Amino acid sequence: MKLKLSTITLALLPFFSHQVLADDNLETIVVTGDFQNETIQTLSASASVVDELTIAKRGAQYLDEILGATANVNFTAGASRGRFMQIRGIGLRSQFVDPIYPSVGLLIDGINYSGLGASALLFDTESVVVYRGPQGTKFGSDALAGIVEVNTQAATTAPSLKVKLGAGNYGSYEAGLAAGTGLSDDTAVRVSLYQRESDGYVDNLYLNKPTQQQDEQVARVKLNSQVSDNLALEFAYHHIDTENGYDGFTLDNSRNSVADTPGQDNLSSDAFSLRGIYTRSDLFNVEFKVSGLDADTLYSYDEDWVCNDAAQPALCAAGLHPEGYSSTDAYERNHENGDIEFLIKDKQNDWVVGVFAKRNDVDLTRHYTWLENPFTSAYTVESKAIFGQYVHHLSDKTRLIGGLRAEQYDADYLDSNGFSIETDDVMWGGKVALEYQVVPRTMIYTSLTRGYKVGGVNGEALAKAKDEGLNIPAEHHYFDPEYVWNAEFGVKGESEDKRHLVRVTAFYMQRDDIQLKQWQVSNQQFAGYIDNASKGSNYGLEVEGNLQYTDRLGFSYSAGYLETEIEDFVAASGLNLDGRDQAQAPNYQYSFAVNYELMDNLVVELGVEGKDNYYLSDSHNEQARNHNLINASLSYYGDNWSLTAWGRNLADEDIVVRGFRFGNNPLDGWQDNTYVQYGEPRVYGLSFSYEL
Repeated sequence: MKLKLSTITLALLPFFSHQVLADDNLETIVVTGDFQNETIQTLSASASVVDELTIAKRGAQYLDEILGATANVNFTAGASRGRFMQIRGIGLRSQFVDPIYPSVGLLIDGINYSGLGASALLFDTESVVVYRGPQGTKFGSDALAGIVEVNTQAATTAPSLKVKLGAGNYGSYEAGLAAGTGLSDDTAVRVSLYQRESDGYVDNLYLNKPTQQQDEQVARVKLNSQVSDNLALEFAYHHIDTENGYDGFTLDNSRNSVADTPGQDNLSSDAFSLRGIYTRSDLFNVEFKVSGLDADTLYSYDEDWVCNDAAQPALCAAGLHPEGYSSTDAYERNHENGDIEFLIKDKQNDWVVGVFAKRNDVDLTRHYTWLENPFTSAYTVESKAIFGQYVHHLSDKTRLIGGLRAEQYDADYLDSNGFSIETDDVMWGGKVALEYQVVPRTMIYTSLTRGYKVGGVNGEALAKAKDEGLNIPAEHHYFDPEYVWNAEFGVKGESEDKRHLVRVTAFYMQRDDIQLKQWQVSNQQFAGYIDNASKGSNYGLEVEGNLQYTDRLGFSYSAGYLETEIEDFVAASGLNLDGRDQAQAPNYQYSFAVNYELMDNLVVELGVEGKDNYYLSDSHNEQARNHNLINASLSYYGDNWSLTAWGRNLADEDIVVRGFRFGNNPLDGWQDNTYVQYGEPRVYGLSFSYEL
């Protein structure tokens, strides 16, 4: 490994030390993942930034529509959207009864939306930052595999206006309005409203209508105020309302459903954050952040996927079979989350100490055909943490960074089956990094980080513990925390004329007490639960960059290589997973785009992206096949407006975004089959934007 990393470094350094291109700068983007404002080129961690222009060219309205442009990032659906993310092969794939703690966190304007991926609508977004690898010092248990930050446009005292209108195939349209102004010389406000609708990509032949439709709205308010010379405040408020259909699986693995009771995937949430910076002291600054969220979700589906109408014998053959069945499953949740953070930073940002506390309450009501009464549960997690980081300047070119975080959590679980379980633990994470500025535009770094994820309760196992045909041992009623050690070596460079940026990272991750989702299946009954394997390893390489080759011709690219392994684990089905790849971990991913200015103000972009095949689950060996997608856009830029024609997946490939294996078809004698949900097919549209 040392020889390979040294070879990478030596090969890249001469390129960044000489001017080879003409004058034209790529945008410099600031990130805050290491307790300080810095560019992505100086951050001693692997990270990607997707900016507003890239979002617009892709015609992206939601987070999963841009993740293909980032290395070693994947997602699953099993819902109306791809709202479960994985980074470097680590991350949850679904949620049913279990109260979950995601391995990949989601922050929007500093508000913790982890576990509520449906909230990630992108209108009026300035940037999306993806941090890969455990971020144990700053984010703690929310970032075992990494974290995604969505940053919307800030309020400024300069008057501003943005109008966006768009339409596309599958009956989709969008409309957005954002406006900002100064309320005084020291206070600014920005308000944005957005709505999108689409018929979705599933036609229900029995009901004769689309049944995976999307109806999504978001309203945001941001307020910034320099209250005094020493105190600045930032406030954000979000209201999100999504009412989407969910009808993603069929017995023939097509986009034509015959379900008579298709499901829903809804979210209604209100959230706020308040951040303050106090700078009066000559020695340090004081910062605080308070945030809260109240959300109601509904996730439901037709469990049999078919109809049982005698008037439609052909469409409803499976449902009318003598062994056929009909059932629905619905999960209503109320989420109440709150957190507070208080920290002290020195004026030079060389050290920071802080304390953090949060509480998450999730109440579940499950309505299931085969339950005599609804199943209910209440799950509360309280966490308290103390953390600190110190930067030691070994020389003008070398910095040593050390950080540590200790976190205690206490969880209480109570359900209508009479189970009451309390769990608690103390966990710690941290970071040690050495940075060396080789030349003014090129940095190399090496780091060792530790992340953690809380243990918990297997709510689904408890909910079905008394079901006939299922026998879930008591040791699977709960699971232990997971820990990850992550070693990285990175090179980040920029050409002298600032026209070529590149970032290369090699990493090795060791997972201890790895949390794996398992399924116990008996006839048409199934129960999922999380079990701890002994170990796992994830290692690979990430490369990302931008090149403005000429004034008119530019390139952007990313590539990820990933090897994963599960050690010493046998699934509940008896399948021996020792030595097998982990689920949702393709061996390679790539993205390449070329943009060319055909004439003044007219730009065309053509891109390809793809990923290797990968396992769909840790409980069976079925795989999603590899794929390669073609995307394109044509944009015209006027003085204050732009018009973009865009398309994604132009070759119309069927992309698997979730898969299960079990028997659900009485027509074939309940044989085990692989059933998959497909992501978006060929989509295209036209977007108009006006800004002042």
